[in-house]
Amino acid sequence: MKITHIAAGFTVGLVVGAATALMNAAKPGSEVQRNFMANSTDVKAQVNQLKTEVSDLKSYAMQTKEESQKLIKEMGTEVKEMIANYKSDIDPNIKHLKTNVENVKNRADEVKETFSKK
Repeated sequence: MKITHIAAGFTVGLVVGAATALMNAAKPGSEVQRNFMANSTDVKAQVNQLKTEVSDLKSYAMQTKEESQKLIKEMGTEVKEMIANYKSDIDPNIKHLKTNVENVKNRADEVKETFSKK
């Protein structure tokens, strides 16, 4: 649900509640009118303040979204670089291990041949 819908619902509820309270009050008509005018001014001020706060909240949310997207993009780039660095660091070790395994196999074959000749 959007914040504007919530704000609109709050505003409508506030206005209807104030109007109902004023209409059910046991006061003379002129006093009710004065109270209604004073309350409507307060409601307008509250609505304007609410609009400002919603606008600020919306801009903050957009700023947070943009910063988050930028940060995620940067993190993705860093992770790719880390993987590339890890791979370049580990490749020589893998080659060295393969060479050692091949040497061990060759030595095992030599030992096998030596014992099979005897």
